[in-house]
Amino acid sequence: MPHRFIALFSSDLFEYKRINVDILSLLVSGYTPNDESTGLYKATLNTQDGDLKLIPTSIKLANPSYFHLFGETITVIAEVNQAQSPTLEQYVLSNSHFRYLSKSGLTGDAPCYVAVSQKHHLVTTAQYGSGHIDVFQCNESLIITDKNQTIDSQLLGHSQPLSHAHQAFILDHSKVLVSVDLGHDKVVFYPYDKNKALFSIANRQEVQLPHSSGPRHIVFNQTEDIALLLCEISEQLVTLKKNNGKWEISHSQAAFPNTPNGQAGGAIKLSPDCKFVYLTGRRQNIISYFKFDDQTGNLNYLDSIDCGGDFPRDFAISPCGKWLVVTNQNSGNITSFKRDPSTGELIKTGQSALMTAPVCVAFYD
Repeated sequence: MPHRFIALFSSDLFEYKRINVDILSLLVSGYTPNDESTGLYKATLNTQDGDLKLIPTSIKLANPSYFHLFGETITVIAEVNQAQSPTLEQYVLSNSHFRYLSKSGLTGDAPCYVAVSQKHHLVTTAQYGSGHIDVFQCNESLIITDKNQTIDSQLLGHSQPLSHAHQAFILDHSKVLVSVDLGHDKVVFYPYDKNKALFSIANRQEVQLPHSSGPRHIVFNQTEDIALLLCEISEQLVTLKKNNGKWEISHSQAAFPNTPNGQAGGAIKLSPDCKFVYLTGRRQNIISYFKFDDQTGNLNYLDSIDCGGDFPRDFAISPCGKWLVVTNQNSGNITSFKRDPSTGELIKTGQSALMTAPVCVAFYD
């Protein structure tokens, strides 16, 4: 963790005292509606008071709607506009400078999610507008080399409404491609076919959600046999469990208890120790959080807290578990919270930093 020295003025002693302050580093991306030179920013968080600082990067990148950060490699979606094809770009962060690595075209339009599988050397994207999922091969340095496969989720929906693939990533243990389809109200599991070196569409398993659930994002426990799904439209927090190789809905509960349904569930993340789960309600402008019951394994609602802005699109929890930073898209700011790792409680710091339409954030070393 980098260290910085700051000077504090003592009114009693009329002298400066130097103290050691830990600084956490973050990467933040946002839309560029006003033709800003970049939508990718570096940020710092002062662990003494939660103060946030933002610095635009030198990368000329329009509308980076989502990114995946692994080590020093950044894999980022450039959503651009409908007149241009969306792209997937990679950069490496070295000595505070960004170096270009690769650029790949994406199938369809309106990409909203990208994930990098370090274990399987694969990169996946979800295109919300067209329902496509792209799978890319990458080398041992996680640099993309080829496009392996494209899945057109629209062809799997039969007479249902348009597909809107909102998330696609690969499970570490089983090498299964997981897709969350907001339009088809489904979570789809594609097993890997070693003989064809492709994810099998024919042998896929689908978990159907109630009509107009609008599933958005899903997270898994460490053993990948329990999943928590946040539904955007119904604002339900759905628990899935794997029994005898099949995924089933185990339980459903309100993601934002005691509030009206805003039909805008946002992000869902597990704490580093996987004992707590956090969710954003973009209409209510809150972060709600739950704790796993040690005896039953059920999720118990703990509390909700104001996000410090408008439309909390995404958030990140620091690896140490002591800090949370949220991106508020409509108010154009990111805010910080202290977090108690033992109780899960979030505490406002009152610290915020301004940038245009922030939508994705991650901590990095």
